[in-house]
Amino acid sequence: MAYIDLVPAEKATGELKDLYNDLERVRGKGRVSNLFKGYGAFPALAQANFTRLNILLGQGKLSAKLKEAVLTALAEINHCEYCVSFHATAMLSAGATDSEVTAALKFDPDKLDFSPKERALFNYALKANGDAHSITPEDISELRSLGVTDWEMVEIIETVNTGNSFNTFAGALNIGTDDFLTYMTPGGK
Repeated sequence: MAYIDLVPAEKATGELKDLYNDLERVRGKGRVSNLFKGYGAFPALAQANFTRLNILLGQGKLSAKLKEAVLTALAEINHCEYCVSFHATAMLSAGATDSEVTAALKFDPDKLDFSPKERALFNYALKANGDAHSITPEDISELRSLGVTDWEMVEIIETVNTGNSFNTFAGALNIGTDDFLTYMTPGGK
């Protein structure tokens, strides 16, 4: 059980109702995630985070599959069951197979159907997550040799930031898996 009140969609009013309507417009009816129900305690912050997430996942240059693989791996690193289920499901929706989801959970980009550039970005994201100060000029040279741009480096690091932020939020407030998710949940596949 969550440590804070997660207001159901049918009981939301005002700014919170507006947020939930936005979530359902983008994600589908009945798909107001528990994460955003938690953020709903501070509706303006919830809206800012939803906008941030939509920009990251919808306006970037990197594939949704790569970003969701990173988010899935981070959720595993951070022991966020909610986030594993959510991002593994999103990874499947982005075209991944079950074996690729497993590879992300095992931090193995060689078993993901990625280009060399995407594999390098996956590794860079996980290295930055483990110790951002361990990134070396050689790491950047490797990325550059594969054609990685400044935009793509910023985008993959922001994927790490966003993943860790949501993992921390969900974990610290004991936010459980959404009812509409069945993949990678204790009772699901």
